[in-house]
Formats: sequence, structure tokens, C-alpha cells
Amino acid sequence: MDETSMVDVLSLEGFRATLDGRLSEAHSVKTCLVEVLRRTEPRLGDLPDADHVSLRYQTLYDQHLNRINLLIDALNATRDALNTIMDAYQTNEARQTANATEIADALGAVSGVNHGGHTNA
Repeated sequence: MDETSMVDVLSLEGFRATLDGRLSEAHSVKTCLVEVLRRTEPRLGDLPDADHVSLRYQTLYDQHLNRINLLIDALNATRDALNTIMDAYQTNEARQTANATEIADALGAVSGVNHGGHTNA
């Protein structure tokens, strides 16, 4: 079984662009939660269930804010890992290209292997 791995850098770059879009959307949701909705409970007056509904609203708000923060953290971690993979792959690819060039330069005009005075091409 062949244990080589193929990495398509263009696909990774496309995935990174998609991640950046989702990260932007997540930040937009967080901004809406924090700046527009805030953590202010609805004004329900003196209805019998007003306190319960008010508390439930605050609990749900806190849960949503926590979830969006977790999502942002996960997207950032994924993007960082993806960048590391891409950097490592591109560095390795450059190293392999450099090694192939160095080997070709070192071999230069060698046309065969010398075995006891005989050259085998």
C-alpha cells in the first residue's frame, strides 16, 4: 500500500476562503447579539409568568452568546490549523523542488557510473 499523501493547495485555499466567510458571519451574529439585542429582558409588566419568561430570555441569550463564542473559537482554530498545514506543505514543496534542483546541478554532466574504469550509461 502506498503511503503518500496528495495535498491540493488550491482546494485548501478555497476552503480557507469559505472559513473566512463563515467567521465573518459568526462575528456579525455576535455583534447583533451584543449591540442590538443586548441582555435586556422583555418588558412584560405584571403578568403572572413575566418573571419566568424574563429569566428564560436571559438564559437563552447567555446560551446563544456562549455558542457563538465557541463557534468563533472553533473557526479560528480550524483556520490556524489550515494555515499551518498550507505553510508546511508549501515549505516542503519548495524544499523538494530545491533538492531536486541541487541534485540535478550536482550531477551536471555525469553521463554514467564508473565501475572499474568502465562507464555504464
